[in-house]
Amino acid sequence: MSQKNSSTTTKETSIIPIVHAEAPVEEPENTEETPEEPEDPKPKIVEECGETSACKPLKHHLEECTRRVEESGTGENCAEEFLHFMHCVDHCAAPKIFAC
Repeated sequence: MSQKNSSTTTKETSIIPIVHAEAPVEEPENTEETPEEPEDPKPKIVEECGETSACKPLKHHLEECTRRVEESGTGENCAEEFLHFMHCVDHCAAPKIFAC
């Protein structure tokens, strides 16, 4: 019986490269404070637009539909009312968001 040699042979290293682990490079700690990210204005603008005189009736209609669906338990949904409301909100909010 032949005994296996634990060291790698030239043939093995030519096919399978040997990789050695390196010590991790330590990065110096950053003593400066990272700047805080600016607050996203979109949620506030969208909320304000939902309360405008143009969108308020659509919001009321959506809330009424939601209440009716929750009470009745029928297969009805309020997708159409939601889309009308969001269209109004987007129409109001888009110019304000892009102006920021």
